[in-house]
Amino acid sequence: MIAKLIDAATMVGELLATDKKGALEELLGHAEAGGAFPQKAQKALQKRLIDREAIGSTGLGNTVAVPHVKGDEVKQTSLVLARCKKGLDWQAIDGRPVHSVFLLVSPATQPEGHLQCLRWIAGLARSADFRRFLLDAKDGNAMRDLLREMSGKVGS
Repeated sequence: MIAKLIDAATMVGELLATDKKGALEELLGHAEAGGAFPQKAQKALQKRLIDREAIGSTGLGNTVAVPHVKGDEVKQTSLVLARCKKGLDWQAIDGRPVHSVFLLVSPATQPEGHLQCLRWIAGLARSADFRRFLLDAKDGNAMRDLLREMSGKVGS
């Protein structure tokens, strides 16, 4: 499942957004463009993401955030990995700005697959090597190659 997720993932070399709300909208736009869900579902999914952030930040610490949402309108589990080299205020648990954002979007009918992906992402987020190499990756292809390489090291 993780290998397929990586192959189909959208890589964003640099987020254009300057705040969390804008980043969530931008990330969902990439997921929709990649076919994860129909365009008409984007507003509802964005509201769920914003509501989730209001309950507690998805900023895991170590400069990584993992916003995630499930929905009936979602066709397949999809990942968007984005960088923000200058950093975004995400109200992360350690108070540091976020430089790497994993958006995970999953069908509501696949909660176990969603959790498996979140565990995998959390393992990547704990790796100082992954975080450093991701910021240094020259483009989306290098970002994807890094995901492939590191997925064997953190378990898939």
